[in-house]
Amino acid sequence: MNKKESKILCSTKPESCRGKGFVGNKRGQGLSTNAIILIILGVVVLVVLIAGFSIGWGALKDRLIGTKSNVDTISQACVTACSTNSVYDYCNMKRELRDEDGKALKNVTCYYLSENMPKYGIAKCSSVDCASIVQLEKSCAAATTDKGKVSQIFDEGTQTLKHEECK
Repeated sequence: MNKKESKILCSTKPESCRGKGFVGNKRGQGLSTNAIILIILGVVVLVVLIAGFSIGWGALKDRLIGTKSNVDTISQACVTACSTNSVYDYCNMKRELRDEDGKALKNVTCYYLSENMPKYGIAKCSSVDCASIVQLEKSCAAATTDKGKVSQIFDEGTQTLKHEECK
C-alpha cells in the first residue's frame, strides 16, 4: 500500500489508521484550560509592563494601590517646572492636590500653592516670573489696573481655585 492509498483508506476508515502515525479527525480539539490561563496571565503581565514603562512605576503604584496624598508628586512637579523655567507649568497649569487628611484642592497652581498655602511645602520659584497672575480675594471686575492678567481666586466652599481673565 503506497502513501496515496493509505491516505484514502484513512479518510474512509480512520479506525484502521490508529497507531500508524496518522492523526484522525481533528475537529473538537482545542486549547486546554491551562493554556488559556497562561495566555491570560501573559497578557496581564504584558499590560502591566507596558503601563509601568510608559507612565512610570511610581504613578502605576499610586493608581493600583490608591494612595491618599499626592503632595510629594505635585511638589516634585513644581520643582521641575521651576528648574526648567517653565512659566506655564509653574504659573498656569491646573493641578489637583490631595493631602493626607483626604482634602482635595482643585485647579491649584504651583504659584498659588507656594504663595498662599505654605503648609504643603511648595517652594517659591525666583527664576519664574508669574507677572500675568494676580491673587485677589474677589472677582477682578473691579480691579482696573489688572486688565489682561489672570486672577486666581480660591473658593473655600468648593475647594477650587478659579481662574478668571481680568478685562
